[in-house]
Amino acid sequence: MPTPEELQTSRDVGTRAATVGLAALALAPVLLARGFVLIGDMSFVPVQPWRAEWLGLDGSVPRAVPADAIVSVLTHVVPGDLLQKAVLLGALVAAALGMLRLAGTFVGAGARIAPLGAAVLYLWNPWVLERLAIGHWGLLVGYAALPWVVIGALAVRRGTGGLPLLVVALGVAAFASPTGGVAAGLVAIVLCATRQRRNLSVLAAVLVVNLPWLLPGVLGAASPSDPHGVQAFAARSDTHLGVLGSLLTFGGIWKSSIVPGERGSWLLVLLALGFTLAGIAALLAGIRRGPSASPLRAIAGLGLTGFVLAALPTTHPGLKLSVWLVDHIAGAGILRDSQKWLLLTVLAVCVGLALALEGAGRWLRVNGLVPGLLTGVAALLPVVLLPSLAWGISGKLEPVRYPAEWSRVRSVLDAQPDRRTAVLPWATYRSFAWNDHRAALDPAIRFFSGQVITDDALQVSPTRTVAGESPVSARIGAALAQGLPLAPVLADAGIRYVLIEKTAAGDDVAIAGLRASARVLHDGSDLELLDLGRGTAPPHASYAGFVVGADVLSFALVLGAGLFPTVRRIRRKPGNIG
Repeated sequence: MPTPEELQTSRDVGTRAATVGLAALALAPVLLARGFVLIGDMSFVPVQPWRAEWLGLDGSVPRAVPADAIVSVLTHVVPGDLLQKAVLLGALVAAALGMLRLAGTFVGAGARIAPLGAAVLYLWNPWVLERLAIGHWGLLVGYAALPWVVIGALAVRRGTGGLPLLVVALGVAAFASPTGGVAAGLVAIVLCATRQRRNLSVLAAVLVVNLPWLLPGVLGAASPSDPHGVQAFAARSDTHLGVLGSLLTFGGIWKSSIVPGERGSWLLVLLALGFTLAGIAALLAGIRRGPSASPLRAIAGLGLTGFVLAALPTTHPGLKLSVWLVDHIAGAGILRDSQKWLLLTVLAVCVGLALALEGAGRWLRVNGLVPGLLTGVAALLPVVLLPSLAWGISGKLEPVRYPAEWSRVRSVLDAQPDRRTAVLPWATYRSFAWNDHRAALDPAIRFFSGQVITDDALQVSPTRTVAGESPVSARIGAALAQGLPLAPVLADAGIRYVLIEKTAAGDDVAIAGLRASARVLHDGSDLELLDLGRGTAPPHASYAGFVVGADVLSFALVLGAGLFPTVRRIRRKPGNIG
């Protein structure tokens, strides 16, 4: 006969296995076949070459710093497609297990269904689906780190340790994306704002882990973000409930083409809204009378902050304020794509849902009913409300392999000097036939060595284009738009090579002009590589030493925090000195 402790352990294992199983269901096509998922902004490659820009040393906006540096290093050890699978599965599993553990700290010790419901909703919701569909894997990693940030911050708040876990979780979020770093830092600072000494140490940790992207962003010479992008990337209504109702149900992303069909169903959306309202109501009730009122108040405040940031550009005064900030303050471009800030709201509502499910189970028991089945069904209801997330967003996350020709061209380019390459036709995203015509950020940016320059402007509609930040890209784009000869513009920018992706249409006149005077290094069915015969190596930033030093400090802090518990256990073993 198993003991109560053994039964509890078995149940805990079962709930963890359920969340891992749901994560695997969401990514099934990705996990069951080799190859790369190329969709939206997600472009992993077999081996990502090392470039100074991965550390933000080229003056560009450090959007994927230092994530690209980490990926570049790891793909020299692990095949790129396996790394991508590990990152995506790890993010979803870590998100669910983190919320499972976090929710468990706010409900009774014997409760299992309540934390499971919170974990399922945190894993299986429109925000996660849409960020997967748009390819924002770095933001998903930051989202996964948030519950662990809260767990570590609560321990620091109580004075029971937790600082090593907090620093590691902050580092994971910041290294994956600037938005994740800012969100995680805000969570840590708000939850630890009880004693000045603790808050100062947490504030210092937040600053240090964000230095890898923050410092090059401050020192770099990139053009400011286009303020018109605020409105272009503002939250949108994707349900019958309007933009606020869409945000309350964790949707509202600006890109309508990736919105799941379920968002058009009154029944499913109203049920989803019921989950949100139940979580908010339980969170407010816990603040009023629970023993954890103070941390719940902080979590609720964070959730409200996320919602306000998400909704801000959807109002006229909020739009004017956001545009002014982006236009006048360096780094304020992080406010664009406002719906992403709902990650704070999802965190808070999921904690509240755990309290709501626990309360519902208690009410059922008091009234002589069996709570397990009903609350269990409620806990798993998010999966029913969003079936599109299953099987890789209904097959949209299908892995593909790069054509062999891409590797051959890379070998040719690797043997050349002064590797600065422009890619034509001039566009940000590609819809290759071998990628099932899915729109994806041109993988040439990361596939080929040397500096690779593409269009960085984003056309969000037939009549609206958001300008990029690269002056070189802007000059090339302007020359093409005006029908000017492209060779002098490329020469002035120090670009020696031109990669032509033949399966994409456009810029025929400019390409023909370049072919007339260039040496052909490769001419295949899909790709053509031209050598213009002149060029310069990419410039090195004068502030490289400062950035590299900050990177070393930041990585050392996170690594030291990760190793600290192990070192402490070793030192405490009997027979060890010190």
